[in-house]
Amino acid sequence: MANMIITSECEQCIHSTINEEDKARVKVYCNVKDKTYYFGQCIPCDYREIRKKE
Repeated sequence: MANMIITSECEQCIHSTINEEDKARVKVYCNVKDKTYYFGQCIPCDYREIRKKE
């Protein structure tokens, strides 16, 4: 079974893209799953990789 995470954790993931055009509905796109989620959703994820600090 996949680990469940909240999409707010996707901000640090290298596989995600955050779309903040509509502040009421912030969308998170996962490149691995090719799916769009809403910020704050609880989703299954086994592919989370943390971005390195520069």
